Amino acid sequence: MTTQVLHGDLAAPNVLLRGDELAAVIDFQPPSAGYVSWEIARIAYDPRTVVSLPSWPEAAEELLEAYRHANPVTRPDDLGSAIVVGTAYVLASTYPLATILGEPGKADGSLRRYGRARHEAALAMLELVRA
Repeated sequence: MTTQVLHGDLAAPNVLLRGDELAAVIDFQPPSAGYVSWEIARIAYDPRTVVSLPSWPEAAEELLEAYRHANPVTRPDDLGSAIVVGTAYVLASTYPLATILGEPGKADGSLRRYGRARHEAALAMLELVRA
């Protein structure tokens, strides 16, 4: 997998749109090297999208194609591995379960809904990876 300097937190809440056009990317963490497939997975396989959009696999493919078009030097393996990297992350991450269990006072309804979305997304993504 290819590494490059990454945004560090490229997730749906950090991408602002104006209609269908990109308006801004916000909330930068300090830049660091990371896997291209990880950065792509954060956006293409966001748990909230996976659980709320029945056509999420097609939407992810559109995003990957757009990324390929905008960055023609991107290796196909980096794009193809994004689903595996995203699935592995969602399955291995303890967020937000660790907060819900360890600090129940911080576990508001929004965090609990996100936790449920991550669980459901992990199952859906795993099913796609296995196919």
